[in-house]
Amino acid sequence: MKTFFLTFFLLSSLFVSQTHGQYYIGKTVDEIKTMMQESGSDFYFAKQVNTGKHHFLKYENVDQTKTKLFIMGDDGKCRYTKLMCDYALLKQIQDSLNSNYQYQKDLTWRDYNEGGEYEYIIEMNKRDWFFTIRTSRLKK
Repeated sequence: MKTFFLTFFLLSSLFVSQTHGQYYIGKTVDEIKTMMQESGSDFYFAKQVNTGKHHFLKYENVDQTKTKLFIMGDDGKCRYTKLMCDYALLKQIQDSLNSNYQYQKDLTWRDYNEGGEYEYIIEMNKRDWFFTIRTSRLKK
């Protein structure tokens, strides 16, 4: 029974962290920090980097198997998110993506907001030591 609840909690936290990625796009730094704090996710704020050329917020989970970056644009709003994960999470995350989004091809999924005004592209990129999930909004 403990295993069931632990598995359910783990999967739901993966689902929550992934499904809300697109809702941060277009938000300011303060809005993202507030939303992340209120979301109850397993991510904690690690740091903010703003070199003039690069501006992003970095969040990590406690066991450091997931890192989430919010990449900010020149206008001070989130342009896209990037979730970097340990390969131990690959099957769970890929299954979640397949069941919650429209699979396109080549490890790419699409999603739409409730009103249909925005379309999002979710792309998986496999690297040597980790994989990434990039979520960005397509221009209509």
